Formats: sequence, C-alpha cells, structure tokens
Amino acid sequence: MHLPLKYPLGIQTFSKIREENYMYVDKTSLIHDLVQQGEVYFLSRPRRFGKSLLISTFEALFSGEKELFNGLAIAQPERDYDFMKYPVILMEFSKVRVTQADDVENYIINNTNEHARFYGIELEIDSYEQRFDELVKKLQAKTGCKVVLLIDEYDKPILDNLLNDTLSQIKSVINDFYTVVKSLDKYLRFIFITGVSRFAKVSIFSGMNSLTDISMDSRYATLCGITQQELETNFKEAINQLVSRGTMDKPQLLAKIKHWYNGYYFEEDAVSVYNPYSLLNLFDQQKFKHFWYSTATPTFLIELIKEQKFDLTDMNDFELDDGAFMSMEPEKVSPLPILLQTGYLTITGYEDDLYTLGFPNYEVKYAFYRSIVEQFGHTEAGVNTKHINNLNRALSNGDIAAFMNTLQIFFANIPNNITLKDEKYYQSLFYAILTLLGYKIEAEVNTNIGRIDCVLQTNKTIYIIEFKLNDTCDAAMQQIHDNKYPQKYQNCGKKIVLLGVQFDQKTRNIGEYIEQAL
Repeated sequence: MHLPLKYPLGIQTFSKIREENYMYVDKTSLIHDLVQQGEVYFLSRPRRFGKSLLISTFEALFSGEKELFNGLAIAQPERDYDFMKYPVILMEFSKVRVTQADDVENYIINNTNEHARFYGIELEIDSYEQRFDELVKKLQAKTGCKVVLLIDEYDKPILDNLLNDTLSQIKSVINDFYTVVKSLDKYLRFIFITGVSRFAKVSIFSGMNSLTDISMDSRYATLCGITQQELETNFKEAINQLVSRGTMDKPQLLAKIKHWYNGYYFEEDAVSVYNPYSLLNLFDQQKFKHFWYSTATPTFLIELIKEQKFDLTDMNDFELDDGAFMSMEPEKVSPLPILLQTGYLTITGYEDDLYTLGFPNYEVKYAFYRSIVEQFGHTEAGVNTKHINNLNRALSNGDIAAFMNTLQIFFANIPNNITLKDEKYYQSLFYAILTLLGYKIEAEVNTNIGRIDCVLQTNKTIYIIEFKLNDTCDAAMQQIHDNKYPQKYQNCGKKIVLLGVQFDQKTRNIGEYIEQAL
C-alpha cells in the first residue's frame, strides 16, 4: 500500500524526522562542506526557515548517529565522512522566555547542569559563565575529544527586549558568556550559532575573531529554505495532488506557488528559495493560505515602525549599500534592517554596489500589511476580514459611499492617546488597508508635473486619490486637476475615478471626500 507523504510540521528534531519517515530535503552536502572547511560559524535567517532543524542535524552528525544519514549526500562513499562521535552542548535560546538578565543566567546554569548530568560530570563553580567553562574543560578531559557547541537563536533574548529597560543588563550577561566561549577555543571542535539579527557590541561578533558569518555567502545561500529544483523533485507527488484538486495545470500551479511563497534571496547572485514552513503547510493542507501571517509579526517591529514614523507606502524600492547587512547596535536599531533580517524584505536587485530590497512574495506582503492594520488600527483579525470583504464588495459595485464608510470604521478604532499629527500616518494606514484587497496599489506615483498620493487599480477602474490633512477635499481635488494626474492613465482602457479625501485631525478619521468620474 502506498503511504501518504508525512510533512514535519512543527518538528525540528532531525532524528525524529528520519526515524519516523517524514519528508526531509537533503542539505547534508552543504553541511559536510561546512564541517570540513571551518570550525566557527554564524548564520542569520528569518523565523520559520529551518534554523532549529539545521542545528538538530549538526547535533545528530557530531553525536555519531551514522544510521540517521543513510541515503543522504553526506553518507555517500565519495565524501568519506567518518561520523566521529563528539560531546555536544546544545543551547536553544528559542525556547527561553527572557524578561530580565537573571533569566539568561538561569538558563545557562540549568542548561550546563543538564549536560553535566548527561555526561556524568561533577561541577563545582557557581557563576553561570565559569560553570559553563568548567563543563567544557571537564568534557574534553573525560572524553578525550574536543566539544561541539551549538547555539540556536542567540539573539532571541535581545529581540524580545529590544524596547525594554532591561536590555543593557541582558546584553551584559550575553557578552560575559561569549567572552568565556571565546577563551575555550582550544577545547572546541565546532561552533555553530544561528539567529535572526546580527547585533554590534555583542561579543559573539566583537569578541570571537575566528567566527565566519555565512549569512550572505553564496555557497550556503540555500542551506535553509527550499529551491525550485528541490520543490519540484521532493514534492512532485504533492504538486500532482494539488493539480488534480484544482482548475490549474501544472505550470500554472507552479507559477502560483512561486508567487505566493518564493522569492527569498540571501546573496545577490544566489538562486531564490521558498520559506519551508509555508510550503509544508501548503502541501499538507492542499490549499493556499496565509501561513506566514499565522506566525505573528514581532511586536517590537511594529513599535519601531510607529516610533520612527516609518513610511509604509513604498516598500519595494529601498536602495542600500552592504552596511544594511552588517551589525547594528540593539539600542539604535531602525526598522529597515530589522525588516530585512526578519524576512519581510529581501534582496530584489543589485547594481552599482547598491542593493534593492522589496517583499519576497505575496504571502509576506499580505502578512505585513495585515499586521499593520490590526496593530495601527487596533482591530481584531475576524473584524478585519469582515471589513475587507465589505471594502471589496463596495469597490466591485463602484459604491464609493459604502467604501468610505467602511474605511472610517478602521480609523475609528485608533485609540485617543495616539496623536496623529502626521499625514503619513493616515496615508500608511490607508495604503495598508487597500493592499489587503489584493488590487494593484501604488503610492507617491510620479507624473511629469507632480506626485499622486495613491493610485488603486481594479479590473475595470483606476482610482486616483489625493489626501489632505487639515485641508479640504476640494483642495485635494483641485490639486488632481491642476497637476493633470489623470493624463497618465487616459489610454489604459479603464474607467477613471478621482477621489479627493480629507483627513480630519479632530475626529481622527476620514472626513469629507469628493468623487468625480471621468
């Protein structure tokens, strides 16, 4: 009997995946290269990208569990890998809730004690960093082998407290720990550290001189994530199942999967990869859904965007030099590098030593703007879905009155304690709401005379929209006509509708509006 494919949803343990016959995309040829060519590595990848599974794979490899690798690339005779067994220390900061420095200290102490008990070692020193130092040295002495250190999500304690008063104390504890790790160089065979962000003045980077950052190394750009070739090879059966259930042929389906879930580039010349979490859910549920959204947008990211009045209306045309990919200080972070490192933006182009950034795919763009609408507009997901459907219905019917009335419901939920003095705040929320409709929307559209605030295109209609804060909708409409904005779209074969919209700071909402059809 043919057994259905098993997808390792929520399973990050390599041994369980292999022993229980879950789907595994073989990355062990790259893992072999890493193990043979170096000793101290750091890898930054967004959440839900398989970092924990990678760490677990290293754990099984260095624990000498050769049978788990049968049939995989690293076990092929030509690679001649010896599967030597080493003592392994695994630290998973991804599983720790940290609100103060003591939480980090306690985790390091408890983790150290657990490994000491496992290897039958007695420890005598009390301080968290020196107790870890004692563990490594005694492990090496007892086994006669150097120690392997694997650290997953080193930066989670920092990210979770980025805007909190306890950040400096937490960072101090982390620095003390990595200072000890650096001093243990001669006792350590291999170190692999993962994270989302690279923070300056954290001693993992400033103190560990031998560390190799492979986050943007083209050789390892596909170490996490799934390439197009891996998709079509490993998930052939699942793809055929989707084809048989729908109305698309295989090329159309593959194009849709790519549009929804592909598009991550971790080096300018590397091939793109899919987020494995989204792909596994797609094939398991056999339907397209916003899986990335269900993982939630980090609160600190939204707070940064609010605090720094980050422009949300033009997220596909950022140009940066390679400094954006370097270390940043936790106390001086800005939204752009965080958006890049957390996976909301990716490399979309490279020219003249400048990187262009944009959303990797439709799913991520939707997740980002839906989180913005919920947290800026303080509405719940279920309520948003109802209103979004109403907005879609109103636009389909050309009912601008119903459209504006529904938009006013979103703005009405903004708390009174948020002072909206900036037109950009209104524009950003307006833009985010419209983006969720799935239509083509552009902000700050250049013409030969000026810039249009917003252009929304449906299948039949082009809406040219101009906003005014503390001015009249008539003034907004007059600007549209004075600058001859409609000329740009007169030969598009669609109906053109002009909208002048007033934002009323007193009511903290959309005020009057005026509509003209051409």
